[in-house]
Amino acid sequence: AVEGRLDWRTLLWRFLTPTPTDFGGLDRRFVHQRLYLEALEEWNVRVHIAVDTSGSIGSAVLSRFLGEVRAILRAYPRTQAQLYYADAQLYGPYPLELEGPWPRPRGGGGTDFRPFFRHLEAQENPLGEILAVYLTDGYGDFLETPPRFPVLWVVAPGGLADEGFPFGEVARLWD
Repeated sequence: AVEGRLDWRTLLWRFLTPTPTDFGGLDRRFVHQRLYLEALEEWNVRVHIAVDTSGSIGSAVLSRFLGEVRAILRAYPRTQAQLYYADAQLYGPYPLELEGPWPRPRGGGGTDFRPFFRHLEAQENPLGEILAVYLTDGYGDFLETPPRFPVLWVVAPGGLADEGFPFGEVARLWD
């Protein structure tokens, strides 16, 4: 049987978009067109994006991961996003903007997901929610207990099977 899968951007949209009942008045961007559409309230979400830079990630997959990160920024321009590179160590955070230079990837060693999640667990975030997105092949050391925030794993083709991830939602990049 063929397994149905949602595109990972669809899953991300579910995390980043308020529910349809979160309206807060008219969206002024459309009033000049005599369209009186209700505006969704702003929802303050900080997206922390980790890109696996371990030795098992080749340059083609790494380029694809970074392209996907740019797609997040294009699709959600008002989202606060921070980039991390991670192998067995964590590098970052680096504030992300669609335009402007991005830091060069660092890494090349083994894979340990724990430093990223431990760093986020230590964050105080009274003004909004944290969402973690991890682009990886899935082969590495996981936390013993799930973090207190949502996690979206975006897995490269040929990566770890879905049931190998002990927490979070898993989405696949297409070949």
